Amino acid sequence: MRIAFLSPYATVAPHFETELELAQQHLDAGDEVITFFCSGQLANCDFNIQRSQTRCHECLGRRKMGWELVTPHPSPRQMQQLVQLTPTVDELELDFEDVASLIAYRIDDFEIGYASLSSLVSIVRDPEPDLIENRTLLNRFLTSAWQSYHNTLQFLEANQVDRVYTFNGRFAAMRGVLRACQRMGVNCFLHERGCNKAHYEVFQNHLPHDIEAIHHAIERLWNAADPRTREAIGQQWFVDRVNRVETAWKSFTTAQEHGRLPANFDPAIKNIAIFCSSDDEFVAIGDKWQNAMYPNQVTAIAQIASSMLEHQPKTRLYLRVHPNLTDVDNQRKRDMLNLRFPNLTIIAPDAACDTYQLLRSCVTTVSFGSSVGIEAVYWDRPSVLLGPCLYQNLPGPVRSTSHQQTVELLSSNMTVSDDKSGALRYGHWFQTRGYPHKYYTAETLFEGKFKDQVVYARPPRRNMLQKIRDRIIRVPR
Repeated sequence: MRIAFLSPYATVAPHFETELELAQQHLDAGDEVITFFCSGQLANCDFNIQRSQTRCHECLGRRKMGWELVTPHPSPRQMQQLVQLTPTVDELELDFEDVASLIAYRIDDFEIGYASLSSLVSIVRDPEPDLIENRTLLNRFLTSAWQSYHNTLQFLEANQVDRVYTFNGRFAAMRGVLRACQRMGVNCFLHERGCNKAHYEVFQNHLPHDIEAIHHAIERLWNAADPRTREAIGQQWFVDRVNRVETAWKSFTTAQEHGRLPANFDPAIKNIAIFCSSDDEFVAIGDKWQNAMYPNQVTAIAQIASSMLEHQPKTRLYLRVHPNLTDVDNQRKRDMLNLRFPNLTIIAPDAACDTYQLLRSCVTTVSFGSSVGIEAVYWDRPSVLLGPCLYQNLPGPVRSTSHQQTVELLSSNMTVSDDKSGALRYGHWFQTRGYPHKYYTAETLFEGKFKDQVVYARPPRRNMLQKIRDRIIRVPR
């Protein structure tokens, strides 16, 4: 087979090292490997938005050293650079009145508006960014998405390849690669982290956030697993979450005090926990991730608090603002923290209150798609789901379809689901997904070695004249 790696970035570990891992495995199997990369041509970089030359040189240096470790080393013909493309006014739209018009913007079958918004939101940490204030940055993301899309089309027209690899696919440039491959009928594999730092995962022709595809993957892994051990494996994921064990990603509850509840918590009354999500990652995936009931979480919480105050004024609502929002400053977070209802207690993202003690102490859990919605099922708490998520098609959580139904559910005496199979499947998938690294050894979530070498940008070689100049002792005048 002929394998291509379309890799805009070599900056971030372990993702670049995962590409090297995949390349080496294909070379071991006798395949031909081509790499197609950016050497400064893209209008923007998700990991270098300031376009720092130092950062750019670090990326190029890491790529050079990394590919030198791959054997056999690709020839110059197999190491191709992106072409410097500049879109014309007719080819690329750059001005948008609002987010709705941006996400509706497409080129061919490429949802370039969603892709560019996804990168922008990840940088500014605002699910509703000001498009005027961020116009320059958004335009650079739109341009880089357009460049990667057209470069990939041209590359695939000029090179017969059987498979393409790129990272994640959610961001502007990488999603351009995915959509170009799909347009040309070439299989595209997106790589990401696996179940832990020792594993990587690949997704064939779909984003890692594809709800239906992930549901099938969850079922496939469960059905292929040993029935004698799969439940215990699934259970372990939930236990590790409570114990703040970091496996595939950082734990956001490590700073919380075990067992701590809000000061006003009264176990004698009906208490409901609401867990909001940090929606940076999911707000710009696609239409299937749009919430059909509520325009945003702040509006949803306000409506729920108002309706519950009318129907069950003695019920207490506790809003746990996601700890991942601790260092974020945007209008939506400010609006959430400023909600004022007599039946609502707001727990700030940096508060020491224990998420899991709150979950266990409340009679019902409400979530918008965060993992706590399926965790509640495992820990024997009724779970009401108010938004799209990867586990929405699994048994356990009750997915509300209207605000009226939400209020009815929260006003009722919900019973604990007897069916934990969905939770166990989800936990099992998280504990087992992906493939073990063979050549890369992770030391932390963000550091490791490829073939026992730390991949870094070597300092530039200095010639003899430069070395002599460096040693000259200058006499002050």
